[in-house]
Amino acid sequence: MNRRMICFLVAAVCLSGACRERDIEVYDAGRVSLNIAKGEFRPGTYPESYAFNAYFLGVGAGDYTLDIPVRLTGVVDYERDREYRVRVNEELSQYAVNGVEYTLDERQLLRKGLYEDTFPLTIHVARLNETDDYKLRIELAPNENFVSGLPEYQWVEVSFVKNVNTPPAFWENTSKLSKLTYHPVKCAKFLEVSGITDPDWKDAGTSLALDYWIAVCTEYFEQNEVYDQTTGNRIFFDE
Repeated sequence: MNRRMICFLVAAVCLSGACRERDIEVYDAGRVSLNIAKGEFRPGTYPESYAFNAYFLGVGAGDYTLDIPVRLTGVVDYERDREYRVRVNEELSQYAVNGVEYTLDERQLLRKGLYEDTFPLTIHVARLNETDDYKLRIELAPNENFVSGLPEYQWVEVSFVKNVNTPPAFWENTSKLSKLTYHPVKCAKFLEVSGITDPDWKDAGTSLALDYWIAVCTEYFEQNEVYDQTTGNRIFFDE
């Protein structure tokens, strides 16, 4: 065996040993940790982040709860629940206040016998205004039960709004609506009348229901004087 081949094999063995050492460090049962399951997190696929528009929760929607998954690295405890901590990074979040626009309990439980569990984040839809773009960066915090896990899985972002300032996909994807001048007030009324909760809803223009919804909205703006707050111009639905 020539010297070049020997050097290659030595390097390969060293690299293999380094990889095994990193794996042991990550999955060491003595270092019990939690990670927020997001993206390609085997054996499943999870959201990288969470985002929603409260307008698509339906008219009169109350509290909206997200269940965010966490995954255990270490030994499953079949005898007791274990407390872990979560927190909101205020510097990387905006507008939302705990107990006002949302509720998040900093003390959570990984229930006994589970290697994966969830913690709830509740958004108080009725308390959201129609101007702010809210954002929360939620992080895991080490405690006496869990050390820090993989850095990229120690946090997740949640973004939410309660406005239709930007045309939703359904408005542009629906032939009869896309011909109308878009205005957030018109869209809000259409959502109220139609009850649509899917922002990607589509209609080729042949639905009798769509014609009915447009007719109801048109009549509403004809019978009620609604004005653009910026320009002062009156709004008509069918323009």
